[in-house]
Amino acid sequence: MVSMENLLAKVSMTGNRCFPLSLKYANSVAMKATIEESTWYWHRRFGHLNMQSLKLLQQQELVYGLPEIGNANRICQNCAIGKSHREAFGKEKIWRASLPLELVHSDVCGPMQTTSIGGNKYFLTFIDDCTRMCWVYFMQFKSEVFNIFKKFKAVVELQSGYKLKKLRSDRGGEYTSAEFLQFCEEIGLERQLTVAYSPQQNGVAERKNRTIVEMSKIMMKGKKLPYKFWGEAVNTAVYIQNRCPTKALDNVTPFEVFSGRKPGVKHLRVFGSICFCHVPNQLMSKLEDAAVKCIFVGYGKCEKGYRVYNLQTNKITTSRSIRPEDTSRSSEEEHEETMIDISSPPQVTTAATNVTSPSDSPSSTPVKLRDITEIYARCNMSIIEPENFAEASKDKAWQKAMEAEMEMIEKNETWELVDRPSDKPVIGVKWVYKTKLNLDGSIQKHKARLVVKGYAQKPGIDFNETFALVVRSHIDQTERG
Repeated sequence: MVSMENLLAKVSMTGNRCFPLSLKYANSVAMKATIEESTWYWHRRFGHLNMQSLKLLQQQELVYGLPEIGNANRICQNCAIGKSHREAFGKEKIWRASLPLELVHSDVCGPMQTTSIGGNKYFLTFIDDCTRMCWVYFMQFKSEVFNIFKKFKAVVELQSGYKLKKLRSDRGGEYTSAEFLQFCEEIGLERQLTVAYSPQQNGVAERKNRTIVEMSKIMMKGKKLPYKFWGEAVNTAVYIQNRCPTKALDNVTPFEVFSGRKPGVKHLRVFGSICFCHVPNQLMSKLEDAAVKCIFVGYGKCEKGYRVYNLQTNKITTSRSIRPEDTSRSSEEEHEETMIDISSPPQVTTAATNVTSPSDSPSSTPVKLRDITEIYARCNMSIIEPENFAEASKDKAWQKAMEAEMEMIEKNETWELVDRPSDKPVIGVKWVYKTKLNLDGSIQKHKARLVVKGYAQKPGIDFNETFALVVRSHIDQTERG
């Protein structure tokens, strides 16, 4: 067999005048490139989470909304640079808390070389030993630790229903002040202080802070953001890590252990990516742009809200409606992005609207300010509600809610089974999901309703005049008389 005057194969003819060929088929590689690019994109969405943990999230279905994760055939340069460290020492078995807030680890990280956008130089973490749930707060001075601790204690005890029993930290002056020690004695809180120059005794908090800093550096380096964004990166890193698996827990995330519900990840975005934020109609004229160019820098109070840096106003605000500039580019293309000029000092605001108006005209709308540390703390316990049946069916809590709704429909005989009419279209149904909360912010129940798509009906065809069967008061009085 010859091709372009080159000998490809030489086969002898058999007795039946045939030339048998032995062919070896190559393995199919269809869609391999697509899966690999999707894998790297989700790797960046999760703040450069290691591939083993990313696969565990998908294989064990610890979250919903995560597609198939393929094998990574190359090394992430940002991870190799940002996560390099010495080999670990030998480990010994230690005591673990069996209930939430039975033991909380805490540590201060800083001072940072660059002041954050909010004017802070330190961040303070609290890690629950049982669930590995983490909370982060930002400070200008170490002396703020005591006041922040009192806020943290009040919030987590109210949200979880448990009492904080033990606090483990180093012997820094911010943890051993007279007022701090006296407060702990008055409420019966046990203090566990490490021996001087022995950070290994507070290893959980030390390791958590290192992981947070590593992830923050990698996310900022991947998008070439200035170090002044470290506060937003740290808050985003904590938000992501609470939704990622950890070796301390068996096939479950810290968020699910602490809150009792599985987290969703479909809303995650790549930190530092360019996006376009919708401007409400009330804040723009007919000739102004309907969206402004921003940088995604984190997640708002609820999972459907995003924190963005407005490139026109140099402000950070919260927006529900953002659109990524491009989600199809590979990691190599993202590394070649030009650095954006954001040298002017931004301002941090939290307004009732999604984004600020690009117009120069002054606005009389009052701005409601909130404590940035409280907003960061609430981000970790934000609630997401499924948008469709496909998302809800992956969560056992919503499955039970839908089953309860179907049982109630059958019990009340809401529907009547009839033959399908040939002259009228069939109107579909949809599920509507709502999380009912108690006054303290804890979950009361998950409510699912099966409703008809009324917007598909046409007046005069599917229905005529609609009214409520209510008798007027004077008619009712006449009948009684």
